[in-house]
This record gives sequence, C-alpha cells and structure tokens, in this order.
Amino acid sequence: MKTRIFCIMLVIILIFSVLASCSNKNDDTPQGMMKIGSEANTYSLYVPTTWEEKSSTGFTSAACSDKSNISLQVLAVRGIFTNGKDGYAIMTNNDTYYEMNEYFTKEYFPYLESTFANIELKESYTSNQSFGGSTYTAKYIYTISVDKTEYTVMQIFSAHDSSIYIFTYTATTNNYNLHLNEVDLIIENFKY
Repeated sequence: MKTRIFCIMLVIILIFSVLASCSNKNDDTPQGMMKIGSEANTYSLYVPTTWEEKSSTGFTSAACSDKSNISLQVLAVRGIFTNGKDGYAIMTNNDTYYEMNEYFTKEYFPYLESTFANIELKESYTSNQSFGGSTYTAKYIYTISVDKTEYTVMQIFSAHDSSIYIFTYTATTNNYNLHLNEVDLIIENFKY
C-alpha cells in the first residue's frame, strides 16, 4: 500500500513538474509577435504573428498581407572602432567612415542612386537614434519609383560588433503609414 501511494505521489509530482516547466518556459517573445530568422542568428527579430516570414539567404525578412515588408541584413566590415566618447569609425575594405551618416552618404546611397533612376532622400535622423541598444545608429527615409509605383523605404543603419545591421521597411507610399505602429514595435523589440 505504501509503495502504491508512493508511486501515485511520484506520478503526480512528475505531472506537476512537466506542467510547471511548460508554463515557466523562458521565452522572451513579445505577446502577439513571433521570432523570425535562423537560430544561428546573433540577434532576435520579432514580427507580428499576422506577418509571414520570407527570409532568404543573407536576409531575415517578413511581409504582411499587402506585401509591405521588413528585412534585416548584416554586413560584415573590417572593423568598427570607437574614437572618443561619442564617435566611432567604420572600416570597410576600401575606406574608413566616421559616423554612420558618412557611410550612408558616401557609399550606400550613391550605390542606390546608381541602381535606381527615381530615388529621393526625404528624411535623415543622424543623432539620438538607437537600435537594439546601439547608439551608433542613423535612420533614413526615401522614395523609389519602380514601374510607375512609388515605394517609401525606411532604413535604420546600426553599428554593432564589427558589423553594420541594416533594418529596412518597404511599402508602397500609399500603404507606408498603415504599418508604422507595427514596424515601431518590431524596432522596439529588436535585440542583439
């Protein structure tokens, strides 16, 4: 009889242990969001559960029903070095840039201008920006016209651990404002 009671108690303890371990799962996923990308990624990117992951080689991405989308690309550089209290240097294979805005205006945006005939920089936020806790960050908003459709693009460039992280939100200009709250939530929950 004692053995039977002991076995029943042991089964009850095991059941409660399993239930407790499931309910106390150490999951940092924000409510209403899902983590996208590979487990090998050194970052955590969350999107609303209504979005669909569209990740491809080199990018982690997701889109919503109207095809507005976000992506995250990580560019390895030769180095990112601090050079004083608030400054840093980004060393690519060919050049050294001081601050993210210099990299964007001297290398990245000229490449976009050579690729797209109809591109216009609308807004630049080069100070007091943060992404995943990194303050070496700048945000740009520009428009591109492709096949008579105008797209608005928001890009956040952030320097972290010898890489440049480029977060991109793209939508037709008509749909751009529809998803800004969701995109702000995605940005707010990004973690290195």
